[in-house]
Amino acid sequence: MSITPQQRTALIGWLIALSCFLSLLTVVTPLPTLVPAACGWSAVLACWPQLGRTAKQQTLCLLFCGLAMLGTALLKGTSINIVTLLSRNIPLVTMLGAVSFLSLANPIEQKSTLPRGRKGILSTMLTCHLLGAVINLSIVFVVGDRLMRSGKLTKAQVQLAMRSFSTAAFWSPFFVATGVAMTYAPGAEWQKTMLPGLLLTLPMFLLTYRDAYKLAGDDFEGYPLTFESLIMPMFLAIFVLIGHWLAPGIGILYIISLLAPIGALAFMKVRPRGKQAVQFVNQRLANTSSQYALFLVAGVFSTGIEALIKTFPQTLSFDITAFTPELFMLLSGVMSLLCLIGIHPVVSIASVSPFLAPLHVEPTQLAFMYLFVWGLANGCSPLSGIGLAMVSRYQAGSTEIIKLHWKYLVAMWLVAGGLNWVWFG
Repeated sequence: MSITPQQRTALIGWLIALSCFLSLLTVVTPLPTLVPAACGWSAVLACWPQLGRTAKQQTLCLLFCGLAMLGTALLKGTSINIVTLLSRNIPLVTMLGAVSFLSLANPIEQKSTLPRGRKGILSTMLTCHLLGAVINLSIVFVVGDRLMRSGKLTKAQVQLAMRSFSTAAFWSPFFVATGVAMTYAPGAEWQKTMLPGLLLTLPMFLLTYRDAYKLAGDDFEGYPLTFESLIMPMFLAIFVLIGHWLAPGIGILYIISLLAPIGALAFMKVRPRGKQAVQFVNQRLANTSSQYALFLVAGVFSTGIEALIKTFPQTLSFDITAFTPELFMLLSGVMSLLCLIGIHPVVSIASVSPFLAPLHVEPTQLAFMYLFVWGLANGCSPLSGIGLAMVSRYQAGSTEIIKLHWKYLVAMWLVAGGLNWVWFG
C-alpha cells in the first residue's frame, strides 16, 4: 500500500520520536538497546525515498564500506557484537532528535529598529552564537529571514552568520557535535572541553567582527538581541549542570535528550503546547532524517574499521606512539579540508577515531579536536548544513563562501593548534 509524502513524513517523525523515548527508557529500565535501535533503523528505511541524492550517496558509501570491512573481519574469525553494531550511535541520534524540539522555542520576530554598524555586528554575532548554541540552525533562519533584502543577505551577513553560529559547536552541549565527540572519544567529559572551547570562540569573535566591519562598515544591518531571548539558553544550561551533578552516572547525552524537549515545551511561545508538539513530530522532525541516517550508518562504518584493525593489527598499525601537537595539527587540518569539500564531519571523525584508540589519547583532548573540526569546517564550507542554507535560501555563491572564509579557516587552525599545545601539552 502506497502512502502520501505527508504520511511518510509523519511516520518518520514518530519513529524518530519513539526511538528517542525508548532510548531514554533504557537508562532507567532493563529495556534492551536493540529496541530503540530497531525503531531508529526503521526510521532510516522509511525516510530513504525522501533523502536527497548527496545524502543517499554518503550513506550508501559508508554502509557498503562498513559491511565490507565487517565481512572481511568475520571471514578471518574476528567476532562482531551485533548489539554494538546496530546501537552504537543510538545515544547520539537520540540527542539529535531531542534537541530538534528546541526549535519550537524560537524567539518571536522582533518589531524594533534593526541595529547598524558596530552595534549591529555585535548583536547579530551574539544572537547567532548564544541562541544557536541551544536552538541550533533554526536561529539562522530567524535572523536571516529578518535581515535579507530582495531574497539575499550581504557578504558580511553571510560570513558573520556562518561563523558565529557554527563555532557554538566548540562548547555547547546542545550541539550534536558534542554528542559525536562524546561518542567517539569515550571517557571525555563535556565540562572539561567547555572552557578551551569557549577560549577558542574569542579569536572567532575578534576576526569575524573585524572582517564584517571591513566589508560593510557602518552600513551593516544587524539583528537585535534582547535579554528575554537569552532566558531559555541560560535556564537550560543551568539545568544540564544540575542534572549532571545530581546524576553523574547518567551520560550527558541522555541528560540533554531529556531536558531539551521539556525546555522546548516550557519556553514555547505558541499555544496550545501539546498541539504544536504533535504538529512538529508530524511535519518537521523528519527534517533531521538525513543526519539521522548518516549518524547510524557511521556507527556501522566505525565498527567495521575497528574490526579490521583487530583482524590485521600489524598491517593497520602506525608507527605513532603519542598524540603530539604536530599530529593534532595534521589530523585537524586534513579533517577540516575534507569537511570543506562536502565530507560530513561525523564521517571523518568515525574514520579517524579507531586509529587513535591504541594511542590512549586523553579523551578530553580528542573530543576538543573533534569539536574544533566540526565548528570550524561547518562554518566555512558551502556544502555544510548552514552553507547549503546560505546558498539555497539566501542566494550566496559557493565560491563566494570559500573566498570569505579561507583566511579565517587558516588563522583558526593555527590558533587551535597553539591552544591544544598550551592546554593539553
